[in-house]
Parts: sequence; structure tokens; C-alpha cells
Amino acid sequence: NDGSTDGTEELLEKWSGEDNRFDFSYLTVENGGKPRAINRGVTMARGKYFFLVDSDDYLTPDAVEKMTAWAKETENDPAFIGVGAAKSTPDGKYLKGTPPKVGTNGYADATNLERAKYDLDADMCEAYRLDIYRKYPYFTYDGEKFAPEQITMNEIALDGYRLRWHSDIIYICEYLEDGLTKGSSALEKKNPMGYAAMYNHMLKYGYGFRRRFMIAAQMKETNSLPATVLSFPVGALLAIRRRRQFSKI
Repeated sequence: NDGSTDGTEELLEKWSGEDNRFDFSYLTVENGGKPRAINRGVTMARGKYFFLVDSDDYLTPDAVEKMTAWAKETENDPAFIGVGAAKSTPDGKYLKGTPPKVGTNGYADATNLERAKYDLDADMCEAYRLDIYRKYPYFTYDGEKFAPEQITMNEIALDGYRLRWHSDIIYICEYLEDGLTKGSSALEKKNPMGYAAMYNHMLKYGYGFRRRFMIAAQMKETNSLPATVLSFPVGALLAIRRRRQFSKI
């Protein structure tokens, strides 16, 4: 538990007194945000794969069976870090509104940076091989509770690791698009270093000049000093606009 108060601790205490046919460990820590909770969980995990489920969400009855079978298909291939599947709303609709583009075999092999071409650029669920995943801790900064997960996911992609993405829905979640959209600016305001790290990391992705220019305009420390220097005037204007936007949050 990342320290949030959502009733998870009470539920797990109840389960601990029941015959679950499996052991589980539970640790409550001060609410330091999702990245710190994941890093701690990855350190504590004793299995072969790491799979994250939010306390508000749930899995389909066949989720573990499917993920276990899929993981066996790629576990001996060093190019793969794991397997993924789709999420849906409780009414069975894909989060993106359309299913992923997969082959007749039901899956697509892709890095995190290649997801868009297969319509995988929505919130998905993944099981990662722990022996590799532990090498990529999530970014954390003092005084901040969040840094975008894409920093770590795309660093894994830059190192060439792929996932085998399946179109099957195995994870059910409440998805409030308006809430996520409205909350993004507040997250950025509260976690400036985490978002600066994200923009800086995006300079590694091989984007075209225009996009690199706009990314570089939003940071001081950079993976591309020429782009940052060139875009400084635009960055100053963006800073003024963003300060006005944040003052209303």
C-alpha cells in the first residue's frame, strides 16, 4: 500500500484470516506516491514477474491463467521483458474505445515506443520479468510524489526490450477521462522535477525538429543542449503562461 486511505488494509486483514490457498505479503508505508510504492514492491517481490493492480480495480477470473500461459511463450527470449493485455471499463469497452491492432495470432510484439502503431497507446496492464525490471527503478524526487511512468517504460524500450501485447481484456477499471485530463495540470504543478525529467527524457526518442524544439523549451537541464539553448525564448514565454495556468489550480 502506498499510504493512501482506500480501505485496502482492512480488506487484506480480513483475507489474512481466511483460507486463500496462497501466501501474500502486505506492507503499509507513508504515502510517498506511486513511483516509490512500485520501487518498494519490486524490491520485495519474490516471484518471477511483477504485475500491478490498483486497489480500485479488479481482474477477470481467467486473468492469471492467461498471463501465466502467455509469459511462458516469451520467457526464454532475451528480447522480451514481459507480456501485456488490455483494460476495459466495467461495461466491457476498451479504454481507447477500439481493440488493439494485433495479428491473427491475437498479439503484437512491440516496445513501449512502438505502441501507437498498434493502437496500444491507452492504459494497458503488463507483467514484467523481475530480473530485468529491477534494473529500471522509477524516478523519484524529494518533496514530490509523482513522476510519469513513461520515463521508465521508454528507457526500457530504448534498450530494445519488447512486450507481447494481447488484445484480450483481463483488467477492469473505472476510467474517468475528464478527471485525468483535469488532473494532469495539477500533477505537473505539484511535481515539477518529475515532469521536467519526462520532457528531458523525450529528447532521446528521435522526434523531429519541431517536437524536439517544444520539448527542449520546457527545461534547463537537458539531453540536448543545442536544442534547449535555441528554444530558450519560447521556453520563457511558456513559463509565464504556465505560471498563470497554475495560479488557477
